[in-house]
Amino acid sequence: MQQPTHNDFGRGDPAALRLRIDLAYVGSDFFGWQIQTELRTVQGELTDALTRLLGRRAVPVGAGRTDTGVHARCQVAHLGVNSPEEVDRVMRALPSMVPRDISIVHIRPVPVEFNARRTATARRYSYHLLEGRDIFRPHCWQLGRRLDRQAMDQAAKYLLGRHDFTSFCKARSQKEGGNLCNVDLCKFEWAEDSAIFHVRANRFLHHMVRIVISLLVETGLGVRSAGEVQEILQARRRDRAGKMAPPQGLFLEEVSYPADLQADGQIER
Repeated sequence: MQQPTHNDFGRGDPAALRLRIDLAYVGSDFFGWQIQTELRTVQGELTDALTRLLGRRAVPVGAGRTDTGVHARCQVAHLGVNSPEEVDRVMRALPSMVPRDISIVHIRPVPVEFNARRTATARRYSYHLLEGRDIFRPHCWQLGRRLDRQAMDQAAKYLLGRHDFTSFCKARSQKEGGNLCNVDLCKFEWAEDSAIFHVRANRFLHHMVRIVISLLVETGLGVRSAGEVQEILQARRRDRAGKMAPPQGLFLEEVSYPADLQADGQIER
């Protein structure tokens, strides 16, 4: 498998037409989204299928580079195409060409200004926790311990708003424009023996959600206090936030875009 080119990351696309591809995948057997040499990735599988279909190398650009083992209920990608015939071919054939752990949810033409990664205005993730053990629920973090739900709810509230999340990102993963993120949703949905953590922001840093949920779980286990979240944010030091949660409970749920980029593009035939 070839290494990605600069176009793989959305920095340019000479094609005159553009398709939006909405897809879901179970991340258990993938080494993440991004193409990696000799490793199975979601972008790699799509690239292989599209290259066979179009007879040329065709690399879709994703809205986010999910990590190894992370799932997506709604990943978004865009693909540059050269003709209405290629549009028809992709829309008709791609859903049946992907492996069983990928599902093509929807394909449609979009304006050429649409960029799955760069024009996204927000992303929403969920993280699934189980306080017990259940071998038939693999896509969650199975803790085997009861949690202090009130403490976790309180700690989550401190993350709302605009903050520098340097303490909650992979070392040296400084983003263009700094590590400021605006979080407008950060809450738990509790059930009898489980929880779903919902978080939405205008941008996320590398490993940010998994570090956040790990800290919140430590709060629920009594290892941390809820008030420490504010101190950790202000410290801007990765070592203050502690460990990173395992990937199997994390889902990319939704990617948002400006309304004027949602309409179907016009394909002249």
